[in-house]
Amino acid sequence: MIENLRKYTGLIIVLFVLVIIGFIFMDTSTMRASGGGQPYMKVAGRNYTDKEFRTLGTSSVELIESLMQYGDFSPYSLLLSLSGNAESNEQMQENFFTNRMLLRSAKAEFGIYPSEEQIDTFIRQMRAFTGPDGAFSQEQYRNFLEKGIGRLGLTENDVRELASDVIAQEKIAKILGSGLYGNRDIIAKDQAIEGQSIRANVARIDRDPIEAVIDPSAEEIKLYWETIQDVFKTQEQRRFTYLIATPDAIEEPEALAPLAEDATDEAKAEYETKKAEAEATTAEARRIAQLAADEKVDDFLFQLEENQDLTFEKLAEKDGWELKSSELFSLAEVPEALRTPLRSSSSQGIAADELFRMQVTSDPFSKISPAIAIGENQWLIARLDESVPVRPQTFDEARDEARARLIADKADTALKEAADAAIVKIKASLEEGKTFAEAATAAGITNEAVNLTDVTASYQPDTTKIPSNIFDIAKYIAPGEIAEPAIESDRAFIVQVETREFVKTDATNTEGAVQNASRQNEIAAFTAWLAAKADAADIQPLYRQ
Repeated sequence: MIENLRKYTGLIIVLFVLVIIGFIFMDTSTMRASGGGQPYMKVAGRNYTDKEFRTLGTSSVELIESLMQYGDFSPYSLLLSLSGNAESNEQMQENFFTNRMLLRSAKAEFGIYPSEEQIDTFIRQMRAFTGPDGAFSQEQYRNFLEKGIGRLGLTENDVRELASDVIAQEKIAKILGSGLYGNRDIIAKDQAIEGQSIRANVARIDRDPIEAVIDPSAEEIKLYWETIQDVFKTQEQRRFTYLIATPDAIEEPEALAPLAEDATDEAKAEYETKKAEAEATTAEARRIAQLAADEKVDDFLFQLEENQDLTFEKLAEKDGWELKSSELFSLAEVPEALRTPLRSSSSQGIAADELFRMQVTSDPFSKISPAIAIGENQWLIARLDESVPVRPQTFDEARDEARARLIADKADTALKEAADAAIVKIKASLEEGKTFAEAATAAGITNEAVNLTDVTASYQPDTTKIPSNIFDIAKYIAPGEIAEPAIESDRAFIVQVETREFVKTDATNTEGAVQNASRQNEIAAFTAWLAAKADAADIQPLYRQ
């Protein structure tokens, strides 16, 4: 063999050189993409993998949240700017990632490349990395890198890249918001308005007595239903067969004998040691039992999806699960067994909420729910057996709700009319020389009027008698005048301003407010610019395709 290789030494060298050249000119970006995970998001024509999404998206969000706990708000400001109007944690993470990619592209567009020195300075000023003396601590920094973010799969370079993006975002915002300064005169006037002290009178008209006498006829209800009948619909109903998986019970350790009242310090220390050991043993046993249950649940779903011969019932029986069945129910009438709270700290609601989020497709397995974490340590797996879709209600079905809605609408109108009429009467009585309290009584208001002597922006009213936003209602009203009635769900308030006193504003506070207004203008400009960028970027979630 060696002799044969010697015959082709020259050819082997040529092939070796060609391989090296191939590596030199290989498209490394393609190689990184192929080795970086599955396609996850497409932003501005470029595909990003799930690995990139985790590093630059979800893990970076957790990094920012960790830094915020130390009081570092600059990264959190970046998170808020890039997250947009997200309605869920998942959407927030996707917005942050896609907008972060657009921000990075903008660095080249604006020619902004934070230097290593700028990044160093930014990091050294972060509170997360300061020691007891308030100065930067290399030890604290290393501890954070090694113990704080290792679990996130992040490195020091990821911290530096985050710092670079924070610096770039602030600079781009300043460029976009240049010239959008806060108006000093307007700000000073606003501060004067917000700093005033007001003396006011308040009268209250309750809604209940007005609503109690409203009794619409059958013809009125029918006509009302006919005009908005699309509003009245039945609720979707679903029926399930389900199982609830609970970890096996563990053997609890024997209770320790109580300490004697005259126990020595050594005996107390020994008792605490044994107690800690018992608690640790119990916790470990529960952890092992939980892992076993988790694995059994995962295996159940895997077998159910892979083995077409196994039905939900057969596999549950094989694994020893107890099956239960529900009747048809809606989310307004959930059976007690399915009211168990969801276990995930990021999820709100009950088990039934997740069951009604199931989307059935042509795939039979879509009728099987995922494993839903509920309670303290349980899993719920359900099969959707029957679904009754939403449909318009008949008049007979909608009669009671239509009557209640009609009464509520009439009460709203009547409450506003009563308040307007009372204001007219109160003004007339005030012109006759009566006090506000006397005028309110003369107008037919049975609740006692309230006089307030020092209403400020920080005033905390008794909301059983006074509107919660009393200062906002009164702050623009001239002394002696009455504001428009403040209508709440169950009452209306009539507010008269007696006097107002303006407090002189500190010039330093005004200057700070001007700077803050300018900063808000920069943020608004950046947000609008970023939204336009996102609209043009043709963002696509590839994991859904």
